Amino acid sequence: LKTAGCEEWKIKTLRPVIENTAWMCVKLEDAVEEIAEEPIVIPYDNGGDQKGIRQNPYFQGYEALWKAYMAGMGQIMSAADTKKDSKVTKLKPNSVIAMVRSGQKQA
Repeated sequence: LKTAGCEEWKIKTLRPVIENTAWMCVKLEDAVEEIAEEPIVIPYDNGGDQKGIRQNPYFQGYEALWKAYMAGMGQIMSAADTKKDSKVTKLKPNSVIAMVRSGQKQA
């Protein structure tokens, strides 16, 4: 965000959103690997002749996390208040992911 010209107070205010959104990004990547071979729908049997097909809970969790991630990204991008041709296109989005995975915090 600094590279995009975002004001320091906005960055400080958004720090929890940025960190949580980065965490969600890592979790989404991990979830894709974990659920890659899982079926989207699964059979269920509640007993008493209550049988059928339902959405796999793994995908329900993924969908909820994806929606929260997109909401966080929307807040970050709108706070950056950048134009299409700004420096933000030169940012490396994997740098935040790498930071979260390594357990480091930026000052």
